[in-house]
Amino acid sequence: MSLNFTYQQLINIATRKEHALSRQLAKQEKLPPEQALFNLLERAAQNAGLQDIAELARQRDAAKMASAAQKLAKKAAKQDERKIQQFAIMPLNTWLAWFDGSAVPNPGKCQIACILKAPDGQSFEYIEHMEYGDSCDAEYSGLILVLQQARQHQIVNLLVHGDSQVIIDDFNQIKVSGLLRMQQYRQQAQQLSSVFEQLQVRWIPRHKNHMADTLTQIRSKESK
Repeated sequence: MSLNFTYQQLINIATRKEHALSRQLAKQEKLPPEQALFNLLERAAQNAGLQDIAELARQRDAAKMASAAQKLAKKAAKQDERKIQQFAIMPLNTWLAWFDGSAVPNPGKCQIACILKAPDGQSFEYIEHMEYGDSCDAEYSGLILVLQQARQHQIVNLLVHGDSQVIIDDFNQIKVSGLLRMQQYRQQAQQLSSVFEQLQVRWIPRHKNHMADTLTQIRSKESK
């Protein structure tokens, strides 16, 4: 009997359960593994009212594509929901904040800075440094510094601005990084954010983040 499929093609068509069962059948009936799997898939096609394994493969491919499209749609919907929440109107007693971080060279010594501005207009500036890291380490550390200082001020509502799209999207879980250190930064930042009644972290262009950026550049020049 001609199989018309390679063993790998049959494995790709089969479910994990079918593949495992075919190995058992191959031992019991003393058949080549590919023949046992072919027979099993042929029966699966017949039971589904299909003509042959080729039609079974097309049906399963279509189901996989539909499932993948559904997952993408759900992911996009969640991202849209987070974006809407990110730009919700904040209360009148909201504090404003800006953060930035730089690594010179990249990677190298890092400077991080943040500014907190109270509803009455009073401002507070904070600058710290790290011995070594890259721009992502510096930017995420800047966000964490903002949240730490905001907690010290016992702020209830906080609107944070930063110019790192990567860090802000990661924190807001719009585009999450799989890197372990980014996961650790995200976990720390989210733990710090749990005390606020309302918190938003928004991206702004670098030219609109000039105050925090200037603070990191000042420390960078001082450390040379």
